[in-house]
Amino acid sequence: MGIANYIVHENTSALHPVCLVQDLYIAPSKRAEGAGRQLLDWLVTQMQIENWTQVYWHTRETNYRARGLYDKFTPHSGFLRYIVRNPATGGD
Repeated sequence: MGIANYIVHENTSALHPVCLVQDLYIAPSKRAEGAGRQLLDWLVTQMQIENWTQVYWHTRETNYRARGLYDKFTPHSGFLRYIVRNPATGGD
């Protein structure tokens, strides 16, 4: 149905680890059936169990379908993300 790739890491502005949801993917045939919500609910539960400071993720401003789900968890932070890529590595 879907996957949530996440990384728990230290953060300079928090005493406890934080969790970055690096990718949330739901199979197109299963979208809008609740799988994304279940995966995010599970991560929020893990945050409470493991005592992480927060769970966070990024998405494109124009990703309205996903933002419809994300906005049910929390309003967006208002931050924009800037990336400087290394051309020697192919930009990945």
